[in-house]
Amino acid sequence: MSTRLTRRSLVAACTLLALAGTLSAPDALAQARKDSLVLAMTLEPPGLDPTAGAASAIAEVTLYNIYETLTKIHSDSRTTPLLAESWTTSPDLKTWTFKLRRDAKFHNGEPFDAQAVKFSFERAGAKDSTNKDKATFANIERIDTPDAHTVVLNLKNGDPDLLFELGQATAIIVEPKSVATNNTQPVGTGPYRLEAWAKGSSVTLARWDGWRHARDVKLRRVVMRFISDPAAQVASLLSGDVDAFPRVAAARSLKQF
Repeated sequence: MSTRLTRRSLVAACTLLALAGTLSAPDALAQARKDSLVLAMTLEPPGLDPTAGAASAIAEVTLYNIYETLTKIHSDSRTTPLLAESWTTSPDLKTWTFKLRRDAKFHNGEPFDAQAVKFSFERAGAKDSTNKDKATFANIERIDTPDAHTVVLNLKNGDPDLLFELGQATAIIVEPKSVATNNTQPVGTGPYRLEAWAKGSSVTLARWDGWRHARDVKLRRVVMRFISDPAAQVASLLSGDVDAFPRVAAARSLKQF
């Protein structure tokens, strides 16, 4: 039971602001008929690279928006294909073969391929890795890349939770040349790019027209404001300065609404 609760908490944190898949859906904005949105968060992320820090706010801004993973975790803990189109596994769960998308690319124009996956996972499991889920990747004994769109993970120990683990923010696929600056200038394969980061105030994401399904992304721009004070949170919602506050800390003020 504790595992399930932990997973559900993690899913909520990671998928809360997955803009292309939820908040950008036509039915979510049917009444507003707008192509921009102002969200608010209580905490500001310390950086924008979820492989370099453990703060959940990093994933809330970046996961599935800027960066993508092989699988995608949904609010009910299901995992579905994302950058991996399909997969197979051996009976002992030690050999996992992933078939990759052919229509994905990074924001800087570099191709998404098996070498990018291999680089990302070997980096995550390296001795000097700061990835908070380093143990997941350290369990990979060898990564084979039979072709540009196939990755084979050979594990030391069978892992029945691997598909879930590969959908978390710590398993994002990074572009090798961007890793040194991803904390402030993130490069991913997702539907949004970083437009601006006003430290202490807000992060602005802009729709990336190079994304494979860009026409389906209804939100052109999303501003995420950081408001930690409960009274200010209430004021921002009542005034209309903020469209949505998914994790408002002002529960005692609900009567005002």
